[in-house]
Amino acid sequence: MYIGPFYFDTKEIFLIITAILIGLAMFFGWSLWWFDKRALLTLVILILFTKGLLPSIHNEAFFILAIVAIFLTLYLPIFQVVLFYFISFFLFRLLKVI
Repeated sequence: MYIGPFYFDTKEIFLIITAILIGLAMFFGWSLWWFDKRALLTLVILILFTKGLLPSIHNEAFFILAIVAIFLTLYLPIFQVVLFYFISFFLFRLLKVI
């Protein structure tokens, strides 16, 4: 979908809508059962930036990395999850998996 000079894939639109919904949940105080809203919002924004900056990413491996990182927020602090995400992303790029 083109909006002006920008092209948005369906995955980016989904991530933007997710970030908006998590932001609304933070603003209105809605509960997200087991997840920390601030950690999820941080992770969604990081995933959106990495997906937006590198459009040639293989979606299957990137999807698995994103799902694992999201579920790690249940057990680990956000710093460790972000560190895991960037190290895994770097290793996937180095090994040409993504």
